[in-house]
This record gives sequence, C-alpha cells and structure tokens, in this order.
Amino acid sequence: MSNRQLTLSKRSPLAAVVAGMIAFGAAVIVAFSLSTADSVAAKSSKRVVLGKANSELTPNCGTNFSRDCLAEGKVTGYQVYRKGSQRKRGFVVPREGKVVSWSISLAKPTKKDIRKGANSYSAQLPFFNDLFGTPASARIAVLKRVKKKEKGPPQYKMVRQSPTQILNPYFGRTVNFTLNKPLNVIKDQIVALTIPTWAPAVWKPYSCSISPAGGVNDPVACDRAEEDYTWRASRANGKCTLGTDPDTGEPNTALKKTRPQQKVDSVKRYGCYYGSNVLLYTATVISK
Repeated sequence: MSNRQLTLSKRSPLAAVVAGMIAFGAAVIVAFSLSTADSVAAKSSKRVVLGKANSELTPNCGTNFSRDCLAEGKVTGYQVYRKGSQRKRGFVVPREGKVVSWSISLAKPTKKDIRKGANSYSAQLPFFNDLFGTPASARIAVLKRVKKKEKGPPQYKMVRQSPTQILNPYFGRTVNFTLNKPLNVIKDQIVALTIPTWAPAVWKPYSCSISPAGGVNDPVACDRAEEDYTWRASRANGKCTLGTDPDTGEPNTALKKTRPQQKVDSVKRYGCYYGSNVLLYTATVISK
C-alpha cells in the first residue's frame, strides 16, 4: 500500500498518480531566520505577510499516513482564492515595496518503506527524487500579468526572482529565508513559488485523501475544499495531470513537459488551475 500521490486530480486512482505535493503532520514547526532583517521588519507598521492565512496548515507527507503524501515539482505557481473567500487576494502585492524574506513549510519524507500493521507504505524521498531530480529546491518569483485582453488562461511576465534554496536540510520544519537583496514589487504584482526540482510543501485535507474503501474520505467536504483552496501553475492547458504509466513507470506527456518559469522577462501562460491544495509558502513585503 502507498499513500504517495502523483496527480493533482483529487479523485484519480492512486496508480495513475504522479504530480507533486507533499506535506506533513509535524508535531513541531521550527522557524529559522537567516539574518536579522525580519526582526526589523516585524516592527514596521507597513509589513505584510502574503500567505499568512495558511500558516496553520501542515504538509501531508512523512509518517502521518492518514493523508495522501503529495509533493509538487518543476513548476511555478501561486495561491488564488474564489470570489468571496475570506482569504481574499492571497499573494497579490497590496502596495509598492520590497520582498525582504520568504518562508516554506516542509514535510519530512520517509527514506525507507514502512510497515504499520497490515499496511505497507513505500519510501517517499527516493520516489520524488526519481520523478523530479535532486536535491529538493525552491525560490520565489515576482510576476506581472500581461496581455490581459487575450483569451485563454492568464499570462505572466517574470520580472525578478530570489536565489534558489536547497530544501533537504530543513525537511520537517518551516524555514525562513531572508533576502540579502530584497525584491522590488509594485501593487498588483504576484509573488509566486518556483520549484526547480520538487518540494514537500503542499497541504491537502483529509477529506480529499483516498479512502481504503475507494473514492475520497468525505466527498462533500472535499468539494468545498476544491472551491476554497486553489492555485495556478505554469503548465499548459490540457497538460495538468502529471502521471506515470502504472505498468512501465514511464512519465506521461504532462510530466515530461512541465517546467517552472525561471527566465527573467520571460512570458508564460498559467494554464492549470488546481483545487483542494495549498502551496505552503509566505512572502514578507515591507512597503515604502
């Protein structure tokens, strides 16, 4: 038995799964500060933490097998919310300023197969390493929407980005990275998460996890989560469900084609819209 999931479709059979999202039920979340910039920022009345509303959520992997293990990979994405949601604008910059730091909450993926009673759970870390590459890594990107009048999914120009951080040393914790060179932002730009390889930094509710009896644990609650917790990804429309062949293990076209947006001034269409999942990152903005 395995609770690893590789697809972003909440009702897909486990064998077809292959995209990414991990999370964890860690008992303690430890925040690391890599400099004193955040302590200064905390004293400012102009400080806003994008994504703060998600700070109570924990990722899905590790030894808590009650929720599907998910990890996202090779993508740039940002959280958005339905109209009327109390979480409102998510990662939209409210006013001109600088991104001074960002954080990411990480699961601690298992390194070996684990057996609990009659159930056996496959190792998570080598699985995602094989799918997306090593080591686990992430950075943040500042996006500006362009070509608004064109039909189809929104398009974004990547105007600047942070250095890439290796995540493996921080598995099982929430880590805060202070930027030596803060990123300038203006109102209505978006701070997105870029994952060059993979990151165990996704929350998915128990209601949407696969039930031993088939289907999901709570279809009604899962449908609600599908509407309330949504995010956009830098993948082509129609290539949103990453997967592998259940017999050969070969990646499908979507998995082969997925790419993060990492070239400054590049324009990319964000054609995939996922529900019942949250990318667990934040960005701290200090207004001018």
